[in-house]
Amino acid sequence: MLGAHKFSKILFVFNSKISKFMTKYEILEHLADLKIRSYGKEMAEVFSNMLAGMSKSCRSELTKEKVNREIKIESPDRESLLVNFLSEALSLADINKEVYLKVKFNQLKDNYLEVKLEGYKIKSKELEIKAVTWHDLKIEKKDNLLEATVLFDI
Repeated sequence: MLGAHKFSKILFVFNSKISKFMTKYEILEHLADLKIRSYGKEMAEVFSNMLAGMSKSCRSELTKEKVNREIKIESPDRESLLVNFLSEALSLADINKEVYLKVKFNQLKDNYLEVKLEGYKIKSKELEIKAVTWHDLKIEKKDNLLEATVLFDI
């Protein structure tokens, strides 16, 4: 018979493997900044989930006013594209006092995207993200899923 401790360890490992497939993103431990890992079957899902993680981490107080922004970005590779996409969304959000919770992709390649950001005007936010960084940036395939890890300066 398994002891309670061994059983809980096995259950935790089992749940961790399952939860990765159900989780869109997760906040990872970091001492001073915000680190997010997003998951998806394809790049559009990974980008969308990372945007949601970044936006929801700010814990914004929304108004009822909906907003849409269109952006086009060209970059040398998909890692650069992810950083540039998140940086542009962050910049637009700060300038216009908005938060973007959804993204619709018109076009997405490894080095180019055209998207429509959907969100809301905001009254305030609890967390201020200063920048999207290159530190520990990764996009990789694991267990038939794509994973992206991004560190945000807060």
